[in-house]
Amino acid sequence: PVRTAKFITRNHWLVAGADDKMIRVYNYETLKVIKCFEGHSDFIRSLTVHPILPYVLSASDDKLIKLWNWQEDWVNVQVFEGHNHYVMQVLFSPKDTNTFASASLDGTIKIWNLDSNWPQSTLKAHEAKKELIAL
Repeated sequence: PVRTAKFITRNHWLVAGADDKMIRVYNYETLKVIKCFEGHSDFIRSLTVHPILPYVLSASDDKLIKLWNWQEDWVNVQVFEGHNHYVMQVLFSPKDTNTFASASLDGTIKIWNLDSNWPQSTLKAHEAKKELIAL
């Protein structure tokens, strides 16, 4: 299935990520595919569009976040590593467009800067409760 889709209104595009590991870019006025490429090695969970620069971030079950530049034919310009489980969501900060956050099934939210491949900080968002049931 398609798990995420975002508008890039300045180009009249819709970008989508799916379980087939592909990122597809459509012109939403003509309904034509502009670009289709393998974005990750596992399911793509989330996409976010940079508010100013020609960038899209993608997050995946491969535990990676990737930065794509559409002005350079969707070249992958950076890979962000640091999560220990699927990355479920990624979002640029509305106050600082050089900063973004990611949420993962590893129970953390990580704050990143586009200038570094590693997270600036990590917040513990969830502790899995483990219970032993005896029969």
